[in-house]
Amino acid sequence: MIGHSVLGRDITAYRLGTPGGKPVLLIGVIHGNEAKGHLITQKIRTMPIPDGIDLWIIDSINPDGQAADTRENANGVDLNRNVSWNWNYIAKSDDNGQYSGEAPADQPETQALESFVEEIKPNITIFWHQDANRVSPGGARREIPIKFAAIVGLTTASTPCTAGCTGTATQYVNHVIKGGTAFIVELPGNDAVTPAMVDLQVEATLDVITM
Repeated sequence: MIGHSVLGRDITAYRLGTPGGKPVLLIGVIHGNEAKGHLITQKIRTMPIPDGIDLWIIDSINPDGQAADTRENANGVDLNRNVSWNWNYIAKSDDNGQYSGEAPADQPETQALESFVEEIKPNITIFWHQDANRVSPGGARREIPIKFAAIVGLTTASTPCTAGCTGTATQYVNHVIKGGTAFIVELPGNDAVTPAMVDLQVEATLDVITM
């Protein structure tokens, strides 16, 4: 357990693979109503992990939002606008649901994520979102997300933020982990996510984390 949500739910990081190997972090859910990524992370937790990979998996960094089927956490904060790097104030709005919080990393879920990232220093970090249906490359080694996209058959493109792409988790990880590669995988909408798609995402993940 790396921390708690606003409502006291556990935020758990599962460790698999080779302790002391190359650290990799997978996060299935950050927006609570974009929750299909947890199917991928949960399945990976049942799979053999490639040798030499110290794999950490967080099924959800936003368990309150996932339980309520809301983008935001229980305080109404978009956790992907709340991290301490490149933070900018975004006011509460019924139009976009991207309230940044009142200060950088003022939410317990964000604090847990940032502390954990700084502790394990992942070489590769993948966050799953919905439903832009693309892979958004980022980090020092863009060949990693580009290969991921090729395996799963998605385009590579940046994902627009209607209220501004500030305070985002991938930006934070890529800033604090020099030489690391954090990127976003945007699945399609809930009804379009099939078991075969989950399997392909698992295959792509286990492939690229060895790069």
